[in-house]
Amino acid sequence: MFQAKIVLNGHAGPIYAASWDGTYLYSSSGDKYVTRWNIVSGLQDTSFTVKLEHAAYTLAVNSKVCCIGSTDGTLIAVDTESKRVLWEHNFFGNAWFSLLINEEKNWLIAGDSEGNLMVLDVDSGNRILHLPLAAGKIRSLSISNNYCFVCTQLIGILVFSIETWNEIASWEPNELGSNVILPELSQNRIITAGRDAHLVISDLNYQVIQKTPLHHQTIYGLIRIGNQFITSSMDKTIKVWKSNFKEIDQKMEFKNGGHNRSVNGLVFIDEQTFASYGDDKKIIVWKKNRRLFGLKIDSDSEIS
Repeated sequence: MFQAKIVLNGHAGPIYAASWDGTYLYSSSGDKYVTRWNIVSGLQDTSFTVKLEHAAYTLAVNSKVCCIGSTDGTLIAVDTESKRVLWEHNFFGNAWFSLLINEEKNWLIAGDSEGNLMVLDVDSGNRILHLPLAAGKIRSLSISNNYCFVCTQLIGILVFSIETWNEIASWEPNELGSNVILPELSQNRIITAGRDAHLVISDLNYQVIQKTPLHHQTIYGLIRIGNQFITSSMDKTIKVWKSNFKEIDQKMEFKNGGHNRSVNGLVFIDEQTFASYGDDKKIIVWKKNRRLFGLKIDSDSEIS
């Protein structure tokens, strides 16, 4: 079972995005600030704060850089050590909805509200590729096995080769678009969820093989921890599922330490820990407890 271990308070508006760099958790909010947090102490790292002209719906970070996509179309890259702005662009004036850093190629991949897909060099901000997909909001991006999966609002999911950027395939697993995607190509499946509140499993021929209602409203978060999957929704809940998505292991609500507004996303921290964030201005860090001989033992504890 997961327990709420710490609540990060400090933002003055809904939290739209969060990203983990291996040491710090970064977050962006309707208060127009991007901040970072020590998730052990629960304190904000006041040495890193970015004040924006407009709120940011999306973030992507690694150990060197924090990339921010604002609602006015501005893309900003900030050096996380020196706090210096490395570069700043506004190509189209459209809100950015998804950012992804590809470490291997040192790319920032970005999708906006009108279906523009951009690839930039992370360090310099130089434009590498622009694909005008005219597909509505690009809600989510994922890379697996040299494929880039692009979740669009209007034309489903597009699959591109990241070597040539040729389109390989497209399909529409969720009605009204997929917000989140988790490719598990080694297990011959691709998992998606979206506005229809359903989780969909497709095979590698992009055929739907399972469709399951998981929440009452839009699903915004989907991660895997061990052999469990975790989802979050506009319906204010977080749910932990068995791998078949037919049995629920745990439901987190406000009454047991959860959120009391829409849960806008989930961030994988490690195999015991994840964070959730939402419209209630809170970030909650959840940690798994282990059970041994019927006794509950906190995962931070040591057994000798």
